[in-house]
Amino acid sequence: MGLPALREIIEERKEKAIETLSDTYAKNRLPLEEYERLVEYIHKIESERELVVVEKIVAEYNQGEAKPARAMDDDDDEEDSVYNPHRGSEAAYSNLAVLSTRTFEGPLKSGSQFLSILGSGQIKIRKADLNKRRTTLHLVTILGDNTVFVEPGINVINKALPILGNSDVQHKVGKMADAGGPELIISGTALLGTISVKLLKN
Repeated sequence: MGLPALREIIEERKEKAIETLSDTYAKNRLPLEEYERLVEYIHKIESERELVVVEKIVAEYNQGEAKPARAMDDDDDEEDSVYNPHRGSEAAYSNLAVLSTRTFEGPLKSGSQFLSILGSGQIKIRKADLNKRRTTLHLVTILGDNTVFVEPGINVINKALPILGNSDVQHKVGKMADAGGPELIISGTALLGTISVKLLKN
């Protein structure tokens, strides 16, 4: 297949992706801000590799899988709030960063979920923000990065899976953890992206 033919196919797929996004936005499955950013990014795409990733993102929005759902009630059980990959559109992302940078601070409920697509998420966590025993945080990073900044004394268990990406905890985090301190479990996936845990600087 010649280069001109390949470019023509890519342009056709880009147009189809934008049409799907427009339909998704019309059905209130996609915030206007994310819609505009994704459309802008699609127009700039030149490689098939980038296009494949964006097509998957568009498909998830179209199916309602990336749609923010209801906020968890204060009386929700901790077991019910932990991320469940089979919930589909029921999964609620507390913080969504698409082609942007978002920062989260404050009390963190177990099961909170953060999604970064071609963007950057920063989560700042202090001991007072966590449950006394164990808190689960679910991160999904696609061609972007999520950085968790933790206060000294927090025990971090990193279960995030890197797929052609990176998932790591800064050595100082484990060195300064308290034996009886709160426990933070990080789950999720880094697809062509990065999930990192670092010490929070006061």
